Amino acid sequence: MYKYHEPQNVLSPRRCVNSVTPLYDGGEDEAFSLAIVNWQGKDCIGIRWNITHGEWDDENKKSGQVTCVGEPNSRGYPTWFILPDDFLNQIINGDSEIINVIKSALDKIEQEEED
Repeated sequence: MYKYHEPQNVLSPRRCVNSVTPLYDGGEDEAFSLAIVNWQGKDCIGIRWNITHGEWDDENKKSGQVTCVGEPNSRGYPTWFILPDDFLNQIINGDSEIINVIKSALDKIEQEEED
């Protein structure tokens, strides 16, 4: 059983993060979390991996003896990646250059998986 930093407890970097309100905690199954992060006084959407790729194979982390740091992190402290508002708005609105690029990339990935 992996131990990881619960999203409400990821408060780094301290100079930027004032508070965290989890929206989704995928635990070790989905392995990522989303939250409203008050970043330098402004509410934003943040995302992070609860467990990194390299941590899945670490026996001490698998057993729960050592807590997973996740990604992103800085000097061993778990941190958030803040999703830009413009990016999120374009995804929600569904018709933009970003959406077209993502759809094209997903189509390519799907095609490669079928080959």
